[in-house]
Amino acid sequence: MKAIYAGSFDPITLGHVSVIERAFKLFDQVHIVVANNRSKSHLFTLKQRTELVERSIPSQYAGRTVITPFEGIVADYINQYGIDAVIRGIRNATDLEYELQLEQYIRNTTSAETVYLSPYTQHMQTNSSLVRMFFQSGKHELASHYMSPDAYQLALLYELGAR
Repeated sequence: MKAIYAGSFDPITLGHVSVIERAFKLFDQVHIVVANNRSKSHLFTLKQRTELVERSIPSQYAGRTVITPFEGIVADYINQYGIDAVIRGIRNATDLEYELQLEQYIRNTTSAETVYLSPYTQHMQTNSSLVRMFFQSGKHELASHYMSPDAYQLALLYELGAR
């Protein structure tokens, strides 16, 4: 069975990675779709975010992972690639309320089922907004606690270098 985990991943955090790890316990293949939400102002480019995701996925899942930058409607991707399930990460009640709205859209436009997974307990409070704040405020070292070491080093290069 194939699942999709889509998000802007700006940047990918250990919370995202823990949801992905849990998804591999349930699915044969996981498509990680790095979406370009034009309504958001991203810290990292789509290409950079895709590279950060590539650096974050544990090597044991490499053969079962499809990582794709994507600009479009996720339902189109789901239908095109015959995706069976949509993985959505849930940390709290606020997340659930938003995700239930998205589930209705997925249900009306695809045949995929939505599966909710929470991050591992130690990553429940991790979110990309917090990590972006650390980078934007020059507190880069604080971001290192919320990202995989390889992704953090690459993000640091992106943020400190000329983008």
